[in-house]
Amino acid sequence: MPDSYADIVERLCGEFDGRVPLPVVTQIVRQCRRDANGSDSHFPADPTPRGLEGLARRRLLAAAGRGGTTGLGDETS
Repeated sequence: MPDSYADIVERLCGEFDGRVPLPVVTQIVRQCRRDANGSDSHFPADPTPRGLEGLARRRLLAAAGRGGTTGLGDETS
């Protein structure tokens, strides 16, 4: 059975615990899902759970480097 959206969020929350707050993890995974399912050619479209998780992980690594923010003006600390 494929991973659900909740499974991906749960795994990434565990991986980024203490570096990126839960609301930011959820927001990034949600945005990645929209990007992967959209028709915007600027994003590599891989709507599979594995592709979604990989895209979200890359963005979370960037967010962790910014102190746990998405870079969209959302202060988390």
